[in-house]
Amino acid sequence: MTQRTRTRKAISIILGLTLAGAGLLGFGYMQFHVVEPISIKLWLIPITILAAGVAILWDDFKNP
Repeated sequence: MTQRTRTRKAISIILGLTLAGAGLLGFGYMQFHVVEPISIKLWLIPITILAAGVAILWDDFKNP
């Protein structure tokens, strides 16, 4: 594996973990701190960010 490939993989893993963590934090905040009913459009934001992070991590660990 070349240095460029290792660097890209490391950046990709960091990006995936960051997105997944941000999605979980956003989802948790909306779940536990928001009292009023929220539109489904606002729920889609943290769910989409979480899904993007998980997809990036899935691709990284599926293809070594």
